[in-house]
Amino acid sequence: MNSEMKVLVTGANGFLATNVVRELLSRDVEVRGMVRQHADMKSLEGLDFEIFHGNITNASDVDKAVSGCSVIIHAAADTSQRYSQASPLYRVNVEATRLLVEAAQRHRTDRFIFISTGDTIDFGSRENPGHEGNPIGSLFQKSGYAMSKLEAEKRIQEEVKKNNLNAVIMNPTFMIGPFDAKPSSGRIFKMMYPNKIVFIPRGGKNFTDVRAASTAICNAITMGKTGERYLLAGENVSYHEFLKIVRFGKKTIPVLIPDWVLIFLGVCGSFLRRLGIHSELSISNAKILVSDDYYTGRKAAEELKMPPTSVRVAVNDAIDWFQKNKML
Repeated sequence: MNSEMKVLVTGANGFLATNVVRELLSRDVEVRGMVRQHADMKSLEGLDFEIFHGNITNASDVDKAVSGCSVIIHAAADTSQRYSQASPLYRVNVEATRLLVEAAQRHRTDRFIFISTGDTIDFGSRENPGHEGNPIGSLFQKSGYAMSKLEAEKRIQEEVKKNNLNAVIMNPTFMIGPFDAKPSSGRIFKMMYPNKIVFIPRGGKNFTDVRAASTAICNAITMGKTGERYLLAGENVSYHEFLKIVRFGKKTIPVLIPDWVLIFLGVCGSFLRRLGIHSELSISNAKILVSDDYYTGRKAAEELKMPPTSVRVAVNDAIDWFQKNKML
């Protein structure tokens, strides 16, 4: 990797973006991190990089942020799961992406890396895990977040075909690891780690170490094939197996939530959403929780040299970081 390049990372204080910034700096790459005014920079304390304060939905701010950068890693997003429609997320997840693409073309950047989500690709089983060739699944079509990200992906792929945008798309699954200052996905540790009795659903997820995903993203600057999507996937683990890793060595009483209970609660959550009341749980989310939400990261491993993920290592490092920062 050319250490003389300058990389813009949007949403630099986010969980994944923080780890991307750290990976780039370890490679002696100059970094400009775009964050909002008054953003919490706890996860980036002590790092030597340029901070650019701006609004990702403001065309002037975006243009200034892109100016002088040869690579854009667009990680900023509204990741809210409470909407069933894409429209509330459209401005941040779609329109801001359009502004960045236009700025990238004006400033003739060498590469545009869009951070999407594994939710735009249908999952599978352990024997037949989801892969990049899968369309979005019916359950994720009820997720405003997934649909807004899918729309942004389509916009980027159109620009690749029509205007030769040198872009690649990253589709990370459920990431865990250190420096989750918000926390985002790290909320799962707050639900499991301190409690002797833990309620769990029947299904499972693909868990990936955020540092492995960050390595793949940085490698994609030179290794990624234009127009391609890459699932940044790690290990397929059931929630029961994951709980055993999180609570390793501690007496634990796992309580399996019956599918019908989760589905009922999901129906209630969807009803509340229709009334305009915030609810994290919906019928589609509930159905995902009782499913095997499994993927393969073979393509990223082969083409981007994404290192293998150890869920146990990622869990231990995440818990250590949370404890050091008094977040557990």
